[in-house]
Amino acid sequence: MLLPLLLVFLFWRYLPLYELVAAFKMDDPTRAVLDRDFVGFQWFHSLMFGRDAMDFWEAFRNTLFISFGRLLFEFPVPIFIAILLNEINRSSHKRILQTIFTFPNFLSWVIIYGILQDVFQFTGVINTFLRSIGREPFMFLANNSMAANLALIFSTSIWRGAGWGAIIYLASISGIDPALYEAAKIDGANRWHCIRYITWPGIKPTAIVLLILAVGSSLNGGFDQIFQFRNAVNRSSLEILDTYVYQFGFGQGGMNQSFAVAAGLFKSVINFALLLSANKIAHLLGSDGLFRGK
Repeated sequence: MLLPLLLVFLFWRYLPLYELVAAFKMDDPTRAVLDRDFVGFQWFHSLMFGRDAMDFWEAFRNTLFISFGRLLFEFPVPIFIAILLNEINRSSHKRILQTIFTFPNFLSWVIIYGILQDVFQFTGVINTFLRSIGREPFMFLANNSMAANLALIFSTSIWRGAGWGAIIYLASISGIDPALYEAAKIDGANRWHCIRYITWPGIKPTAIVLLILAVGSSLNGGFDQIFQFRNAVNRSSLEILDTYVYQFGFGQGGMNQSFAVAAGLFKSVINFALLLSANKIAHLLGSDGLFRGK
């Protein structure tokens, strides 16, 4: 049963890794990657100190803001939703609410952005209402305010993915022995006591593992969402490393795939370092983290 999945990972995840050597080779699409001339760390030097270095560091800064903002604002929301859904006694109500919360996950960012355009663009519903009451319209989707853009990114991401993320925590809650709740209620515990002393300790190991994985992929930034929301006006505040790599890898302003591979490899190395650091911190705090041991 695991063989198809292992083959997918082998052919689509691991075998293509040999092309990472393109980050250390001359950019020459007419030749195989392994046959190109070796240039060492030339592309990494150009990335950090070359003529496009300012754009790279701007994308790196934006990636940090967006990624760690996701950890701060988005990561806890599925936990709260799972705990609240678990507190609903009627299973029919719980199923209805769970369906409502998880449905947005099946909408693509293309569809979501199209809906937002109808609501928030200059001639959209919100700005039409603002003009009707004598207010100036606000360019929600095309402004260079970092705070406004981050608020839009985080709120739409939470709306789309929080309910789906709560499923993992609900599965973890279902593994808690119901006898613990019954014994606690007999001893006089209220709902808050049950959540604090039974539910949260029961899902805490799952939350720690997911947090470590989220930290390890924090510089990914959410390419599919950012790619849809980014435009010529807000690019300086929404350009992230993934869109920066896309720009050089697929021809905007001239293709340079070796440069794009170097930028992607730089991001992956930092992600790996963050993953190991988060796992080490989890061990120091007494958790097993991703694996047992020191």
